[in-house]
Amino acid sequence: MHYRHAYHAANFADVFKHVLLTGLLTGLSRKDKPWAFLDSHAGAGDYDLGHIAADTTGEWRSGIATLVEVDVDGGDVPALVARYLKLVRAANADGGFRFYPGSPRLAQWLARPEIGDRLVLCEKVEEVADELRRAVRGANAAIHVRDGYEAHALLPPPEKRGLILIDPPFERGDEFEAAAELIRKSVARFANGVYAAWYPLKNAHVATKFVQRVARESGRPTLELMIETDAPPRAPDANGIVKHPMTACGLVVVNPPFGFAEEASAALAFIAPLLAQGPKAGWAVNVVA
Repeated sequence: MHYRHAYHAANFADVFKHVLLTGLLTGLSRKDKPWAFLDSHAGAGDYDLGHIAADTTGEWRSGIATLVEVDVDGGDVPALVARYLKLVRAANADGGFRFYPGSPRLAQWLARPEIGDRLVLCEKVEEVADELRRAVRGANAAIHVRDGYEAHALLPPPEKRGLILIDPPFERGDEFEAAAELIRKSVARFANGVYAAWYPLKNAHVATKFVQRVARESGRPTLELMIETDAPPRAPDANGIVKHPMTACGLVVVNPPFGFAEEASAALAFIAPLLAQGPKAGWAVNVVA
């Protein structure tokens, strides 16, 4: 069985990741020059939160559902959060949040066809790649059925500007090492690219080593962004087993666009209390020395 993001779509980690993705691509769009968006683990592109997969876990209820009442035109809503929510709502013509766009769909909506922005999407599972093809159509999107950890071979992009999103499922024991190695190889080919790698925060020591390795080996300005929801353990299953859900995650960003740290801080300060499930919830944006 391969990882299926449909079970986890629109959870707190997706909200965190996609708000920041919106900020990174918005930052690249401040120049009237085209960018390329390379997604190493693109997934299906679109997710139906009414599907049995999403309903099985219900993770979206403590994710995107907590932002349902946010007034995107309100003066106290950070511009980054407002833009992200407008994109999500654009996927739901009848209102609500039943359909949730993945990273490829968000990137496609943020792309500027008149400028020439382009998407390069890697998805190694043919069945999922077929779903991605149906979700992301257009001349500005190329789908590669290949292992995302080979994505460095697609660099540098002709545009010479771009964002590389590394968002693996973390179902392998060596996922941190593989992600760090992909960034190392990619920076060697495309030093000025913006790199964003998502990771779960289950073992703080392992995550810290990963972030420090990325900063050290890239030799480029690096940010560490984190969010913690302090979610309680789930109720015991039929066998009496108590499962502990992921409660925190991070994003390491290499070569962040100008002003991104400040915009991200404002956005996380706004969404973290909405996503919080316990008193230890919080967020952080740190420069990695």
